[in-house]
Amino acid sequence: MENIYNMMAQNSGFYVIIFARLIASIFLASLLGIERELTGKVAGLRTHILVCAGACVFTLLSLYGFKMHVMEGFSGVNDPARIGAQIITGIGFIGAGTIMRNGSNVLGITTAATLWMAAAIGMSCGCGLYSIATLATLLTLVVLIVIRKFEKKVLSDHLKKYRNVKVNISCDILEIDNVNKIIDEHFKNITKIEKRIGSDNEFVIKLLVTTRKNLVTINNIFKEIPYIKKIDIQEIYE
Repeated sequence: MENIYNMMAQNSGFYVIIFARLIASIFLASLLGIERELTGKVAGLRTHILVCAGACVFTLLSLYGFKMHVMEGFSGVNDPARIGAQIITGIGFIGAGTIMRNGSNVLGITTAATLWMAAAIGMSCGCGLYSIATLATLLTLVVLIVIRKFEKKVLSDHLKKYRNVKVNISCDILEIDNVNKIIDEHFKNITKIEKRIGSDNEFVIKLLVTTRKNLVTINNIFKEIPYIKKIDIQEIYE
């Protein structure tokens, strides 16, 4: 084993390659980390650098470290893909730590995906595939910056027209079918629906819908219907 290390020590080019791959992983990860840091995400510059550089180190170990043991005569198989598979699994745990749930909103999925990509970039650097690592970094930045602007300018304006509304209706139990027809006609996106029999032979329907209709419009749909005894409408803010 010592002879192998001596051989590597004499080959300065080997260490230049190792150093270059690590530096490349740190540099490319810093580009992603800065973007996440500027947008105020929980996983920022240091996290992305450590994930990417760590993936690079593990890849280097799988390529060269275990190969030296096989060359020295120790039992085992030099299979770099094994460690690569474990890197992908391990990053899943780190990414899960960045995901938080706030009510019905789930935050941090994009950052978790960015960490996953950082690991892939680190593995690419560890294999010396700089072109793949660079291209992956640039494309990731395009997704994070350009696509985000598209979402804010185009998609968010479209989504702002929708609102989550809670509708509670009490009607005559014999008119259930008619009420269901009205609901199906005016509300296409029903998130949740509950039905039960209340007091005084009333049938109670509770809806949670996503709609462009404002509260006045929804109220006007039901208020003129004689068999609807009570209606309560409330917009839900999340």
